[in-house]
Amino acid sequence: MTSKAMKLILTGTTGFVGQEVLTQALAHPSITSVVALTRHPIPATFASNPKVKNVLVEDFSTYTPSVLEQLSGADACVWCIGAKSTNPNITRKVTLDYALAGVNAFSQLPKPESQNFRFVFTSGILAVREGKPIYFPYAKESRRLGGEAETKLEEFGKGHGGLDVHIMRPSGVTAKDRSLLNSLSATFAPMIRVNELAAAMIDVAVNGGGSKTWENRDLVSRGREVLAGKK
Repeated sequence: MTSKAMKLILTGTTGFVGQEVLTQALAHPSITSVVALTRHPIPATFASNPKVKNVLVEDFSTYTPSVLEQLSGADACVWCIGAKSTNPNITRKVTLDYALAGVNAFSQLPKPESQNFRFVFTSGILAVREGKPIYFPYAKESRRLGGEAETKLEEFGKGHGGLDVHIMRPSGVTAKDRSLLNSLSATFAPMIRVNELAAAMIDVAVNGGGSKTWENRDLVSRGREVLAGKK
């Protein structure tokens, strides 16, 4: 594992996954600085940590010079913002527009020429890209939108040197300690514990990886290796 000092950008820290990513990032020996981009101040339990800098962003589609200045020197971003609205316009704005605005802004941050910026995007197993069939009719529009976000982010990464885009496609994310129901469900459907997912995403942000699209089984495997101290 790399021993270099690393500055990490993190979004979505109020969510179930984002909060676990923040918790693990603060404990990671290679991560010396975490910039949490939020609309509202993070809880005092996190804000009091000397590693954390909480930068308030009113609109995630626009990054002011002041915000960009505070992001300067960042090595990677773990993007955990997700849409919870049933309004398709809001879903598109949060899922697609915010992510594209973010990766565009971060790709322009000053960094060493020998080092790529890593953008780790939290998608999901239900996201369906163009040309792929949707086998289950549930939430068709938002699933297509998720697939569109994956495709456009990958295209952006390929078109911009010095940028690595990693797409995370977890399945059902459960608590660290699964309930009996979740444990039984995991024998029939793919699932991942939130600490496994967070560990995998942080490890990719810190150390990179050959894959650019990470399916649930890949995330479970890498997350467990990290948590077991094998990476």
